[in-house]
Amino acid sequence: MKCNLFLLTVGILLLVIPANISQPDFNGTNPGCTGSNCHALQDGIVSAAVTDLQVAITVSGTTSSVAGELVDTNGTVVAFNNSTGNNPFTLTVPGPGRYRVNAGFKNPSKKWDSVLVNISVTDIGEDPTNPNVFKLYDNYPNPFNPSTAIKYSLPEASFISIKIYDALGNEVSSLVNETKSAGTYEVEFNAAGLSSGIYYYTIQAGSFIETKKMILMK
Repeated sequence: MKCNLFLLTVGILLLVIPANISQPDFNGTNPGCTGSNCHALQDGIVSAAVTDLQVAITVSGTTSSVAGELVDTNGTVVAFNNSTGNNPFTLTVPGPGRYRVNAGFKNPSKKWDSVLVNISVTDIGEDPTNPNVFKLYDNYPNPFNPSTAIKYSLPEASFISIKIYDALGNEVSSLVNETKSAGTYEVEFNAAGLSSGIYYYTIQAGSFIETKKMILMK
């Protein structure tokens, strides 16, 4: 089967994605790619923005057509686009939950990447481009292994810092360190190289500072 490049995982509960869904297949509702025509993983080429149940997916590194699919935590492809010249392009999730967006391209070479998105019930109907207050959301899932999504909202343009600390207060990762315009954002934290335990994530935007706890469970 011909493989295009997107995979997405949706999850309301903490569920384990089947190990065989390691590469996306963008031709239909059958997830996973195991043939010689599969794409190679390229970190950092996919980003996603959420508005209600719409996921706008951007793929960098190509001027050619792109593709993608959304896969829930049961391993079911809930939406896909086999090929489109639109970049970004939009896929629609069936409801609130956690999803993995896998996307990619064929030219100049077959590459794909994935990011997590989490859509909560309280997000539906909100305007993510115009939030009213600074807000740091609970990461999802929590506990997690090895990735979790951290979402935050900014009512105005601000210089943002989001850092991860271990239980002893040592900084282990800096996820965001730049100026962002007003809006709602989500960043993925991958703790594959860290040990199980309690970690803290802190956001600072001007005078707004907030810290939340998360648990890495391997």
